[in-house]
Amino acid sequence: MTGRAILASVLLTLAGFNALLAFNVDTCTQNAPDSLLGFILTLPLNVAGMALLGWKPKRLAVVLAAIIPVILALPYTMGTLELLNGAPACTIITGDPTWEQSGEEGLFKAGWGACVAIFWLGLAYALLGGYRPRNDRDAKDFA
Repeated sequence: MTGRAILASVLLTLAGFNALLAFNVDTCTQNAPDSLLGFILTLPLNVAGMALLGWKPKRLAVVLAAIIPVILALPYTMGTLELLNGAPACTIITGDPTWEQSGEEGLFKAGWGACVAIFWLGLAYALLGGYRPRNDRDAKDFA
């Protein structure tokens, strides 16, 4: 694996662990799902990780670098889909269906939706060849 792929894997793994904590650690005291503000850290980590992964990637390096981040991205993708379907944030975190909307769901939908979109679209872009400068000498080494 290249150095860029290793660094991308580290950044995306950190983003995944941060999201895992955000969706699982809070107790929603007084209907305040503050842990979901973790997208503030997850979003730039995903952007940086995907930028590194999508710059002149080698397909095998992308696959190897993405194994753990993909596993970590699945739970926060599911949580985001629940948010987008109108579930209260505290219901998603605690699993208790009696929670009401906290009023912050719109912010969480936008933030976590951006995190999920950047992760999955960035991964697809990297797997399809990523960004290569016009005079790239390594273009034939993509596979």
